[in-house]
Amino acid sequence: MIAALLSRLFRADPAAGLRAAQRGDAGAIGRLYDAHVDGLYAFVVYRVGGDAALAEDVVQETFAQALSRRADYDPARGSVATWLTVLSRNVIRDQLREHRRGEGLQAAWERIDGALAQRFAAMAEQPLPGEVLARAETRDLVHMAVAHLPEHYRTALTRKYVDGESLEVVAGELGISVEATKSMLARARRAFRDTFATLSAHLSEAV
Repeated sequence: MIAALLSRLFRADPAAGLRAAQRGDAGAIGRLYDAHVDGLYAFVVYRVGGDAALAEDVVQETFAQALSRRADYDPARGSVATWLTVLSRNVIRDQLREHRRGEGLQAAWERIDGALAQRFAAMAEQPLPGEVLARAETRDLVHMAVAHLPEHYRTALTRKYVDGESLEVVAGELGISVEATKSMLARARRAFRDTFATLSAHLSEAV
């Protein structure tokens, strides 16, 4: 019962959840990590050129910084997931420099971040056709944004638009009706576009 109440508190008041995690509350730390590790890792591994080991180091250091910098988080400016993503950018830069691998990747990201932000914004304002999720040049970016979504949204979007399954198949896997699946996909698409828009704003600020 207490764990459930704390979990609801973390969702309703992210700052309170961060404070509890910073105080060393093991449950709060676990919920913070479980809620955001997939989305953060998807972003980081893309930014470090697919190096899984380096991405794991960046993710761990980003969470450590988040706990020590809880006062920097402003819920009015975005979600905890977005804040973690922004924090990770400096960690990525430092880690790449330490591994003497940063010059090429960092220069590339500095060149394309503005264009990337514009692409996020443009995609956020448009309907989400299946080809957007399958297009080769945006596939990694799409997976990065999808990873920030709740699990049932990730599953529905991935199975329908990445794997190309029919509504009937997706509905069967989710254990809901076809009409309910259509409604879920509509909500998932809106959440996906909102994620793109939020990432766009922060990427623009960080350029």
